Amino acid sequence: MRFGFLFFPILLFIGNLYLYHWVARWVQPSSRWRRGILFAMGLLIVLLPISRVWGRHDFNLLNQKLTFLSASWIGISLFLVLAAAGSDLARFFLRQFGLTRRFRWSRTVSYRRWAAALVFLGCAAAGGYAFWEAREIGVTRIEVPLRHLPPDLDGLTIVHLSDVHYGMLHENGRLSDVVRRVNELRPDLIVFTGDLMDAAVSHMEEMAVPLSRLKARQGVLAVIGNHEVFAGVKRAEAIMREAGIQVLRNEVKTLPGGVQVLGIDDPAVARQGLPLPDFEGLLKRLDPGKPSILLYHQPVHFEEAAAAGVGLQLSGHIHGPQLWPMVPLVRLFYAHMQGLSQNGESYLFVSRGVGTGGPPMRLGSPPEIVQITLRSPK
Repeated sequence: MRFGFLFFPILLFIGNLYLYHWVARWVQPSSRWRRGILFAMGLLIVLLPISRVWGRHDFNLLNQKLTFLSASWIGISLFLVLAAAGSDLARFFLRQFGLTRRFRWSRTVSYRRWAAALVFLGCAAAGGYAFWEAREIGVTRIEVPLRHLPPDLDGLTIVHLSDVHYGMLHENGRLSDVVRRVNELRPDLIVFTGDLMDAAVSHMEEMAVPLSRLKARQGVLAVIGNHEVFAGVKRAEAIMREAGIQVLRNEVKTLPGGVQVLGIDDPAVARQGLPLPDFEGLLKRLDPGKPSILLYHQPVHFEEAAAAGVGLQLSGHIHGPQLWPMVPLVRLFYAHMQGLSQNGESYLFVSRGVGTGGPPMRLGSPPEIVQITLRSPK
């Protein structure tokens, strides 16, 4: 947790330092403007950890707005850094091919300022759309043939929720709306695949009230994600249990009709001194001749789960990725980023999630509530 707490501000600092030098080269502002830009960037970076720490002890409108401002700058500055890097890369190749002499505008301050203004306007427009997209929660409906599902359970419906990230930016109003929309789907089972909480906040216990209104014939199940570790596993688990949610911590629950639901903690629990979850040990407790569903926050170990006979794995964590420029980076670590994948008779569904982590923005990855209808292969 300490590494994550420092990593993003450091990364943000490096990106903003590059962005500042890019602005200084392209726009050539006066010394007064340069000091103002440096001060604004520094303030936005410092506000990120300050607002987080403040929110652990007191939740109010001021620190909520400060969190929104500093978190939003993460996304906006990402767009700006990528656009600035693209312009520098283009100039590099123009120089390599000896074309810079043909384009006098590349050495004209007024034109460079117009170009910089267009970059900022374009990034602001992308940011505005990303804010809007993050608020538009859709319902994704899919059908999955579940291995060994008996015909009398054909049509069993599951609502899959992931990455709600309740905290400073996503609190009771948004959570209540999600609960209402889930109940309208009348699911047989509701499952959370981690990151229901974002991080420790002073008002976190309040979320038990809207969560307690969830209705499903076979109950509500959840597993621990990495952000539950940031929020405090014991505290997060207590809130969910108070809301009537059963937390599966490295255990197997058999539903009426014989469907096995396996739930396992995210490996991040080891940061709190707990042992790493025994994934292989959990799979050994599976009856491969009966239908099964695995709840695991990260979309990993799908091949092992399929080999052990798991019919459906439900995961989240990736957020889509949340901002499309992050796709190449995320693909280095995760083979399955969103949607339905198949391995033989086994399936994996990775949800884009409901909330946001970091910037309250989504670009190319709208939030979703997932309704899964299980079908008998026969």
